Amino acid sequence: MRLDQVKTVVKKIALPAPPSGITILSGVILLVFVAALTGHTAYWWIGKKRQQEKLAEAVDKPLVTAADISSLFERRFFYQKEVPPVFTKALSFGEVTVATTIQPRVQEHLHNLFQKYAPLIAAGVVLDARSGAVLAMANYTKGSAGRELLPDGEDNYCLYAGFPAASLIKIITAAAALEIKGFSPEQTLPVAGRYHTLYRSQLGLDKPLHRAEQVPLSKAFALSINPFFGVLGTTYLSDAAFTKIAQGFLFNTQIPFDLPVQPSTLMQPHDDFERAERASGYNTQTMISPLHAALIASLAANEGTIMQPYLVERVTDSAGKELYSKSITTLSSPLSSASVQQLRTLMQATVRTGTARGAFAYLRARRETNDWVTGGKTGSIDLPGHRGRCDWFAGFGQDGETRIAVACILIHGANRTVRSSYVASQAVLACLAEKNPGLFGDQHAVRPRKATAKKDSFSPPTEQRVAKKSFKAKKRRPSQHATTPRDTATGG
Repeated sequence: MRLDQVKTVVKKIALPAPPSGITILSGVILLVFVAALTGHTAYWWIGKKRQQEKLAEAVDKPLVTAADISSLFERRFFYQKEVPPVFTKALSFGEVTVATTIQPRVQEHLHNLFQKYAPLIAAGVVLDARSGAVLAMANYTKGSAGRELLPDGEDNYCLYAGFPAASLIKIITAAAALEIKGFSPEQTLPVAGRYHTLYRSQLGLDKPLHRAEQVPLSKAFALSINPFFGVLGTTYLSDAAFTKIAQGFLFNTQIPFDLPVQPSTLMQPHDDFERAERASGYNTQTMISPLHAALIASLAANEGTIMQPYLVERVTDSAGKELYSKSITTLSSPLSSASVQQLRTLMQATVRTGTARGAFAYLRARRETNDWVTGGKTGSIDLPGHRGRCDWFAGFGQDGETRIAVACILIHGANRTVRSSYVASQAVLACLAEKNPGLFGDQHAVRPRKATAKKDSFSPPTEQRVAKKSFKAKKRRPSQHATTPRDTATGG
């Protein structure tokens, strides 16, 4: 009731004239009544206005934030053969629809390869290098044997930074040599002894035991020659320089992502030999996750820029209202354009003449795919205690404006069933074959070699076996070996 209405009602009430004392008391009572009524009306009006303001704020405020995204996925979501690109999830305020960036065909093919070759553990990530969108993220464990090997990473091995980086770190070492020391792919260093060992005598820290040959950076990268990169670590790159480039490649950094990612860590050396171990990857202290490895490879495909990875495109409510959407963000650009192009050249040498040439031979052999640009880096090392063998590949593929990055790790026991570079080449094929679906399919692919069993004794790394076959030179003087153009260009 409004104040004027109260006054009207009071006027209509006919009462006999009371004594003067009673009149004053009645007036006071009336004033108190009117004040209480007015206060109640004002309180009601203010409360209603505040409620309207809160409702307006709720409409403007997103109900799903970046911090909430991880709760949308079940614990072992990425172990499924068929990961749905769009799914619904019941939240406290209602059901939402989650649209991801997953490409079902690539995801399923990656999972099928893991199941077919059945290593102890497998994890693979495929990214759109230009946007950071995750196109596939697959995990596999071979029963309890796989889960017991690395139990702390069983939820999602793609985000688990507990794998030794091995020779993948040579990407960082090569980038530092190119960017800081002005190296070129043709720059040579003396290498003595076997390519895939690392002894003090090979680094000049002890008396040399072998005659040295001059090896160019391109060949050292393609064949993953440990002494070459060890010398870079001891002689050419200071701790500060190496760490600066490594941090530019997101080591010792919390990578922002829709799901929690463990930060990759660098080995902290205490002497020259440990610096050589760090630079060559000949250690189990530098750790990396498959997602991070794919981001490193994406730099070469995306003109030197690493994009922030993301998995969720958007989230909408039951009415179709958008509650969350992803914006594309740059993470890092650690190298100059000239260094990026040279690093890209080194990575291309790996799949043309180096340790991954067999896995990518099919793409080079076919007319429909031989103009695709591919590159990468292999790596292999035993887990501590010889519990298994880590087999890495991180690389990229490009067909016109389509640019993807891929990283794959397989952990083998006594039986090695397939190389990670082969699995990665199939992921590249699955992504880039969108323009020509007839190219896609395991029936077209180059077959990996038949697996061989080697119980309790791990054979030399893949790099070593390939190097012996591909670069087993005839007896000749070191100077001839260094200056032969064919050796530099094709690896012998």
